[in-house]
Amino acid sequence: MRTFAAAPEREGEAGFTLIEMMVVLAIIAVVAAIAAPGIVQRYRSQSLDALSGEIVARIRMSRTVAIATARPQQIVIDLGGRTIRFGDRPVLDLPADVKMTVTTGRETVADGRQAALTFLPDGSSSGVEIDLRRGGQAAHIEVSWLTGLVSRTMKP
Repeated sequence: MRTFAAAPEREGEAGFTLIEMMVVLAIIAVVAAIAAPGIVQRYRSQSLDALSGEIVARIRMSRTVAIATARPQQIVIDLGGRTIRFGDRPVLDLPADVKMTVTTGRETVADGRQAALTFLPDGSSSGVEIDLRRGGQAAHIEVSWLTGLVSRTMKP
């Protein structure tokens, strides 16, 4: 049988002093202050990519619903209100600094400021092209009128 003895405790050597903790916190604060502007800039540059990705995902979902339910689904793009409505799902609001241009057929435009993209039960659509621009970045979303398939390209 083995016997183990506990190591004797040394008083005054465990832990950190208040001054050491304050120095570490000051270093962390300085590093955060230096890094914060870069993080914000990276978030803003990625947000156009995220926004266009969200639009593409919702468009694809509308096409899938049209096929699954055998009922047409309509997406309304309101240039004046800067919104995109995907059927009965929540409306997507565009940020104020994003410029949107829509190219579609004349018969799908109402009031000169609203364009409708319609998916039919066979998956085809009325077709649309959406260009988004923020600063120096641009995204191009295209919905084929024949197949209803959605594609997206990012431009630097």
